Amino acid sequence: MAERSKQEVLDYLSRAEVAAVGTSNMGTPRQRMMHFGADEDFNIYVSSMKGDPKVIQWSNIPETALLIHQGDKFLEMEECEIIGRAEVIRERKERNRIIDIMSTRSPFVEHMIKIDATDRLEFIRIKPFTVKYRFVPEILQGEKPTIFEFPQNRESFSSWDDVKAKARAWKQAMRPLSLTASLVPIMVGGAVAYSATETFNIVLFLLTLIGGLLIQVGTNMINDWKDAERDNENAEGIRPFTSGSRMIQLGLISRGDMGFAGLVLSFVALLIGIFLIIVSGWGLVPLVLYGMIAGLFYTNESGKFSFINLAPGIAEILIATTFGVMMTMGAFYVQTSYFSIESFLISLPVALFISNVLLINQFQDANSDIKANKNTLVVRLGKRKAKNVLIGNFILAYAIIVLLPVLGFAPATFYVAFLSMPFAIQAIRYAQNHYDGTPGDLVPSNAHTAITHLFTGLLFVFAFLLEGLGFLYPLLYFVASLAFIFWVWNYIERQRKTMTDFRVSFKEKG
Repeated sequence: MAERSKQEVLDYLSRAEVAAVGTSNMGTPRQRMMHFGADEDFNIYVSSMKGDPKVIQWSNIPETALLIHQGDKFLEMEECEIIGRAEVIRERKERNRIIDIMSTRSPFVEHMIKIDATDRLEFIRIKPFTVKYRFVPEILQGEKPTIFEFPQNRESFSSWDDVKAKARAWKQAMRPLSLTASLVPIMVGGAVAYSATETFNIVLFLLTLIGGLLIQVGTNMINDWKDAERDNENAEGIRPFTSGSRMIQLGLISRGDMGFAGLVLSFVALLIGIFLIIVSGWGLVPLVLYGMIAGLFYTNESGKFSFINLAPGIAEILIATTFGVMMTMGAFYVQTSYFSIESFLISLPVALFISNVLLINQFQDANSDIKANKNTLVVRLGKRKAKNVLIGNFILAYAIIVLLPVLGFAPATFYVAFLSMPFAIQAIRYAQNHYDGTPGDLVPSNAHTAITHLFTGLLFVFAFLLEGLGFLYPLLYFVASLAFIFWVWNYIERQRKTMTDFRVSFKEKG
């Protein structure tokens, strides 16, 4: 009786409780024991928390193998091997159907149903390509296993699905939320230049913006490449704020590919910088070199030179000046071919705010950084003193904003920047109360600090547009800025809620 019917194999699956679920990590297998459910078409269903790295893996490398094994004695052992492709289910009706299946199959799903928290779960369907059932005594007698093939499932997936999955991985490697660090100073520099000259070269501005974004993306990837081992050991990092993109750790991009892409993007940014030097003047040379050196040597592999291990605060000052002073003044110079004291002074609050974004993101990584001998400012000073530096930076930034119009270096409209202060106050409040708490407790401070930087920068631009463009166009810009802030805030809130729900669900389970 070697050949089993589909119903007999389904009955076997219904008796089993867990499966060894295997996925690929750039060719290296990863396995996890998971409760599962199955339907009459041999579709296998599993669940996990939203934000679980396993779900991110499935979204990008969906090929999956399952092994369901039963039998205490050798001659009683039977197993079912399933090879297929996973997909995360988003459609509500299908999710509800899977919840019904998993409610009696998974104790964890059952618990989440009881506390009305299934919205915190992701449900994954693994559509089988091949199902192979084996019974040890029959295999020993030379009989063939029972095999079912599902060619229609292979045809249901397009080769473009793999391309889109790879594109999603590279998008995450870019760390799009962090790119506001380049966007803000370049926009501010361009707005100050327009206010000073009443002329604006949109082509040169876009090239400046593209170059700035490329150098930051390249730096992000280079940092992921150099910090791969440190980030792999960091269990307390909070995405999307800390611990890099984790695309290497999840097996979605190889370490070599990440480093190569970072260097290529940095080289393209350098070429754009050279073009801008030719067009605008040699005054850009020190700014371009400064940014390239900062990007390449901000961090490094253990035992190699990096600014972060050079002396207290050097790396933080380097980043603040690169993504504050240098980019603001660089964008101004590209438009005007000269530097001005106004653009320098206006860049200082931008530098202080981006310095705070970097600083607050170091808190969750502190324990991991200590073990990895990565001497960030939080590691060197301790969390209490670093928190005081954070608060001091906020106070100093707003003090500069107060003084610049009084001293004649900014228009009176500059005071519109105080609309961002409620976010800064919230960032300070959460930092004051939770600087030494769990990584998750500090997330609201991470979020409010990032929004303070972005919103203040956009308000700076609004202030200078009001000076030169009347009221209508600046108003349209202001509305668009608010929409952008709302979108970024929603994105951050979704990430924060996912992490909060993850912690709450386990506390409730306990």
